[in-house]
Amino acid sequence: MEALIGSYQHSKSENLDEYFGKMGVPWIARKMITSSSPSLEISQNGDEWTLLFKTPMKNNNMKFKFGEEFEETTPFGAKMKGKASFEDGKMILRAQNMDNNSVMYREFSATDEGLQIVMRSENHNVVAIRRFKKVSK
Repeated sequence: MEALIGSYQHSKSENLDEYFGKMGVPWIARKMITSSSPSLEISQNGDEWTLLFKTPMKNNNMKFKFGEEFEETTPFGAKMKGKASFEDGKMILRAQNMDNNSVMYREFSATDEGLQIVMRSENHNVVAIRRFKKVSK
């Protein structure tokens, strides 16, 4: 898990617009998300983990402990209930939309360049990938 701690800069995305379209994200919000190049800071303080996504438009800060339910608000305003786990070398965040009950999974894994986030949903078969380069530990 410690391999994920550090600062990252977005480098590439695949299928992001199609994925968020299937998730019901409005067109304008999708365009803002897909055109952004966020930075990401992953830190740990005791049992608590923090993921801070930063963009010029909006920051998204998530705090959680593995195995405990947490709430988050996505950049496009959806309220989610989530739970984090660590499986097969990946940090996995499972989140359920509190309005429409759709379920999404985000798998964070270390790569040679930095970090990869694979996004999936139980509600459709489109998979999106966001890649980040590590800029500091």
